[in-house]
Amino acid sequence: MLRVRLALAAGLTATLLALGVVLSGSPPVIAGTNGVSDRFIASYLYSGEQLSCQRGETLPRGTDAIRVSLTANAGPAVGVRVLAGSRVITEGERTAGWGIAATVTVPVARVARAISDASVCITLGAAVTPVQVNGVLASSAGGRQTLTPRLEYLRPGASSWLTLIPSIAAHMGIGHAPSGAWLAYMVIAIMISVAAIATGLVLRELGGRGGAGVPAGRASLEESGRPGIPRAAWVCALVAVLSAVCWSLITPPF
Repeated sequence: MLRVRLALAAGLTATLLALGVVLSGSPPVIAGTNGVSDRFIASYLYSGEQLSCQRGETLPRGTDAIRVSLTANAGPAVGVRVLAGSRVITEGERTAGWGIAATVTVPVARVARAISDASVCITLGAAVTPVQVNGVLASSAGGRQTLTPRLEYLRPGASSWLTLIPSIAAHMGIGHAPSGAWLAYMVIAIMISVAAIATGLVLRELGGRGGAGVPAGRASLEESGRPGIPRAAWVCALVAVLSAVCWSLITPPF
């Protein structure tokens, strides 16, 4: 039981520390774009095809990620390289498997100062399915077509996730019946209760009178000789119901 208690304590402590680290971080904000709309499907790219470099781009100071408007069922690896002339300013890569999304965010090395007249070159790895490019397809004077996806330059925001909790709670409560920010705080309270109930169940089943290797619920059932549902099963059902309630409140209506 000492090992069980230590393992549970270590797991819960690690969870709280990870939650604190995440909440103390800042969500990315859009510092600039290339001015291209993502409302239109410009083209489709297949395995082996590449996007041409986007010239004349301006990277805002502090940019540490570039969001490219691509859509794919199974996203390939996406690499981004930013050049000023022939000099590489920053670069990064997003591994394959980013799934269905209207955009793919590629982390890059942070840009210390604003960079003007830069070239943003995007490369795609082997694609399992066609990759949809959202942006514009324009023809140049020479008749050559240029494919330009929407680009967004991201940098960390000034506020942490922790300070944004009231705003997120207000948005989360919209559209429910009844609605209100209190729904988000109720979800947090329910999940804390679920963690406490699950922890108590583990301690009770492993440290109950059933002995080592025999759950307490089963031991009590064998002693009584009467068929029935062990208490642990009711507790597991309660955890499942509370989890379902949380998902019903987290999932946006429709």
